[in-house]
Amino acid sequence: MARIAVYRSENNDGPDVLRWLDRMLIRLCQKFGEFNKEDPNSFRFSENFSLYPQFMFHLRRSQFLQVFNNSPDETAYYRHCLVREDMTQSLIMIQPILYSYSFNGPPEPVLLDTSSILPDRILLLDTFFHLLIYRGATIAAWIKQNYHELPDHENFRQLLQAPIDDAQDILVTRFPLPRYILTEHEESQSRFLLSKVNPSQTHNNTYYGGQQDGGAPVFTDDVSLQVFMEHLKKLAVSNSS
Repeated sequence: MARIAVYRSENNDGPDVLRWLDRMLIRLCQKFGEFNKEDPNSFRFSENFSLYPQFMFHLRRSQFLQVFNNSPDETAYYRHCLVREDMTQSLIMIQPILYSYSFNGPPEPVLLDTSSILPDRILLLDTFFHLLIYRGATIAAWIKQNYHELPDHENFRQLLQAPIDDAQDILVTRFPLPRYILTEHEESQSRFLLSKVNPSQTHNNTYYGGQQDGGAPVFTDDVSLQVFMEHLKKLAVSNSS
């Protein structure tokens, strides 16, 4: 579906492609979803299709369909890679993978969401085109105080090194070579992470999802995955759609 959308983008305006993608998603929900008419809360998807809507959500926000802030050459390159690579790599391009490193346990994949951006975490984002290591506010403060150079903080030094080693393993095997970025809280290049995560917490709804428990609000007017799914369910069960 992503490759068809990219193909249509070559000859159609961006908004027209997005509307076509939305229509196809609504039709799929109506055909394979289980629901009662005019009751969004009754909508259920089978396990085989459960992840499909969120991939469409990230596809709509991706550089493949949103050409703003990209040159025509960059857009052509991104689309070429999507058409050329295999399914696994293409899925990473559409919905990047986010790994978390902390003192609470071994590295683990976490939700591509603002709620995953915590001050005591290091995040590794793999978008296929970029490999980004993001250090939370607390981690960055400890580095500035040179805790990692103290002999009794060996575990902190190992925590800092772990995502770097994992990123190097990916860089060795991937072609074309992704851009490697090392950044931290409130640095300019953290925008590469903030532009990819689901904006469940924004400047408009700071307390959405429990801001007191952590997370980093994103300054954007984009709707979140939760709002997207709510509207999708309403349209899928509607008699008029």
